[in-house]
Amino acid sequence: MLKQNYLDIYPTAGIAQKLNAENLEEESALKRLLADVITYIKTAEEDNVKFLHEQSRGQLTSKDTAQFFRGHERTRNNRVILQYLVTFLTKLPMKKDLEGKIVNPFDQLKSFILYNVNLLKDPDVVSIILAEHERLGLLNETNSWYYRGQINKNYKQILDVTESAKTVSREGYCKLFEALQRLCLFWFSVRNEDIKRVRKSDIYIYRLTRILMKRNGCPDS
Repeated sequence: MLKQNYLDIYPTAGIAQKLNAENLEEESALKRLLADVITYIKTAEEDNVKFLHEQSRGQLTSKDTAQFFRGHERTRNNRVILQYLVTFLTKLPMKKDLEGKIVNPFDQLKSFILYNVNLLKDPDVVSIILAEHERLGLLNETNSWYYRGQINKNYKQILDVTESAKTVSREGYCKLFEALQRLCLFWFSVRNEDIKRVRKSDIYIYRLTRILMKRNGCPDS
């Protein structure tokens, strides 16, 4: 279980507390989770096809198109991350399993995580986060520097954890899972712990990494 002092933007971790209370190792619960994740992955792919079809027919405005592509890469990345996490539930591929293989799932997962971490430096993403603070009445002309600093602080913390995953080992995987959980907690916090406003992919990633960390004896942070 991750400690609540991971984040400095908000003092609570309501969503994580609820998710941590779930018994996902129970067979029926795990089956439901995997079914939900697979459905999400399939639906996300279908939504992309639908969007491109509507775009080709001129049914979307330029604003719609811009908004789609801003979120498209993170959605695509999270979809692939989920696919890897589901696969890892069966077995973590270690160094000996990768001999002679072209694809290294450890390195690939790390690269997808780094992409999502680096989004926290993207001006559009920072603007979205600040808009959330403003919506909650937290942001004003005199304190925006503070919230920008908090975003940057979390970016550096999560980046450090991700980059510390240097070897294809149980320890290395644990660091990648920890980085994913930190990212989820960050977005839970940004959305003010309102589970209705959090991406489904973040909920699923948090649940799957919980299972993987427990199964592989990853240390609490």
